[in-house]
Amino acid sequence: MAEDVLFAVQPEPSEFEAKPVEETDKYLIFRSNGILFGVHSDSVKEIITEARITLIPVLPEHISGVVNLRGLIVPIIDFRRLLGQYPAENRCIIVLEYEGVQLGILVDEVDQMVDAYKKSILPVPYQNGQNVQNLVTGMYSLPEDGGTLMMLDIAFLYHEQ
Repeated sequence: MAEDVLFAVQPEPSEFEAKPVEETDKYLIFRSNGILFGVHSDSVKEIITEARITLIPVLPEHISGVVNLRGLIVPIIDFRRLLGQYPAENRCIIVLEYEGVQLGILVDEVDQMVDAYKKSILPVPYQNGQNVQNLVTGMYSLPEDGGTLMMLDIAFLYHEQ
């Protein structure tokens, strides 16, 4: 008696099959004193390369003053001074919005937008007495040895001023 042998054939994966998509968030990268920071793109309203900052007396040292942005007065935080560093010459302003309030941060330079894989964002190691510990929510290694990106905590930035 002959036995029929059945073989299960596994179909070849098609190049058109949907691959699992890793969730990403878009971040704007900026530099401050050689350190890369990322701010979530949903919070970024605009980038200003030239603006006249009006100094306001009796403000904390890290607040440079305000700018008039089409009739809206926007406070400007000097990011270097917030981190206890000396201000730089060539800088630009990133205007952020959080809970309906706009705020500008004065940074050395704006770099680029990147898509960061959510699963690859790591927690920040504890550093006793460091202001950066509260200022960032995580770290992300940029591809092709692009360095480490510190993810800025917008909520802390707004409550710090």
